[in-house]
Amino acid sequence: MLITLLGLASVPAWSAENRCSPNSKDMFTFIWVPKTAAEPNVGSIRIADRAGRTVQVLDNQTYYYGDSETAGDNMDTRDFNNDGCGDLVFASEIAGIGNTSNTAFLYEPARGRFVAHESLSGIMGLDIDPRDKRCVTGFGKGGAADIHAERYCWSKGRLVVTQEYSVSPQVDAEGNPTCYLHTTTTYRHGQKKTRTKCTKDL
Repeated sequence: MLITLLGLASVPAWSAENRCSPNSKDMFTFIWVPKTAAEPNVGSIRIADRAGRTVQVLDNQTYYYGDSETAGDNMDTRDFNNDGCGDLVFASEIAGIGNTSNTAFLYEPARGRFVAHESLSGIMGLDIDPRDKRCVTGFGKGGAADIHAERYCWSKGRLVVTQEYSVSPQVDAEGNPTCYLHTTTTYRHGQKKTRTKCTKDL
C-alpha cells in the first residue's frame, strides 16, 4: 500500500537546466523495497533526492541482488548514453553460466525522471566501452568456448551496432574438434564487413 502511494505521489518540478552528475548516486539514493520477504528479488526501487524526498518509484521490478543487504550498492548508476547524466542499470537475472540480463533506465533531466530503455535492457552483459564512452558493449556465452560480444554506439539518440564478435568451436564430419572459428563483423557507413579466422587455441 505504501509503495503504491509513493508511486502516485507528485514529482517535484524540474527544469531543463537541472544539474546532474555522470554518476546518479551523487544526486540520488536508490533503495530496494522487496514485495515480500518470501520474494526478495521482486519489488520496487525507491529513488530519493539529497534531502531524502521520494522523487520516483520504479514498481514491479526484478532484481537479482534483491536479497542482498547491500542491494543498492550493486546498482550501476554511471552515464550509459554519454549525455552527462548518470543512469540506472541493474541485474535482473544472472544465469549459471554467468550471462547477465539487465534492466536499464536513462535519466531525463528535463523531466527529472528515470525512463526505461528497451534497447539497452536487451543487451546481455551491458557495460560502457572503456575506449569510447559514446559506446556500450555486450557479452554473453553459450558455453565455455562459445562466446559472443557486440559494440553499439549512440547516434542521434539511438543505439547503432558497430561491431560483433563471436567464437565458436568447429568439428569435422566425425564430430572431432578442428579449430575455434573467430568471426568479426564491422558496420560502417552502411557497409558490412566480415572477417573469419580459425585457430587451434581459443
